[in-house]
Amino acid sequence: MPISLVQQGLCTELEFIKYVVLGSGGMAEVSRPATDDERRDADVHRRDDFNFGLGFQIKSAAEVQHPWAADRLHIRFTVLKDRLITHPNFWYFLSFLDLRIQGIASTVFIAPSEEIHKHAIPHLHGDTWHFDFHASLAPDAHDRWVPWRVSTLDIGKRVLYIIEEFENRKSSSPHLFLPPFAGEGQGGGPVGPRLILPPNLLWVRKRNGPA
Repeated sequence: MPISLVQQGLCTELEFIKYVVLGSGGMAEVSRPATDDERRDADVHRRDDFNFGLGFQIKSAAEVQHPWAADRLHIRFTVLKDRLITHPNFWYFLSFLDLRIQGIASTVFIAPSEEIHKHAIPHLHGDTWHFDFHASLAPDAHDRWVPWRVSTLDIGKRVLYIIEEFENRKSSSPHLFLPPFAGEGQGGGPVGPRLILPPNLLWVRKRNGPA
C-alpha cells in the first residue's frame, strides 16, 4: 500500500528540517507552526538571532516523470485565492521524495514565493489558484528553475545564505529587497529589484513631460 499524502508531506517536512539543521552546522533553528493559516510548514531563523526569519511552504512528489531521457519533477498544488501569500520572506521548498532510498533525492529547489506564483504555470479557476511546477533534474538542465536548484547537502548553507543576504541588504538599504542569489555557479540571473515601503509611506515620483 502506498504512503498517504499526509505521510508524504510529513516525511518531506522532517527531511527539510534535518538538512537545514545539519547542513547549517546547527546555526539554523527550525520550528513548525501549530496552525497553517499562513501556509507556512516551517519557520527558519539563525540561532540566537530573532531579527529575521523565513517561512517555507514544503512541497514534494513521490515520483518523477520521464518525458525525455532526464527525470523531471512535477508538483501540482492549489491555493485558495484569499490565502495566496507572495512575500520576500516566504519561500517554497520543492523536492522528489524517493521511496526507494526513503528520503529526498539529491537535487531540490528553494525558490521565492514571487517566482513560484509568477512562473509555475498559474491558473485561477473560480476562487482557487492552480500551480504546476515542472523542473528538470538533469545535471545539465537549462530551464528557468536552474538558479533555484540546491544539492541536499547544501540546503542548510543555502538557507543561511538567503537570511544573511537579506540582512545585509536591509542594513545597507532598509527598504530595498533584492533577490538573494542568482544561483551559485548556475548562470542564472536575478528576477529584479523590489522596493518595499514601510507602512503609511507613499512613493511619489515627478512626472516626465506634459500630461
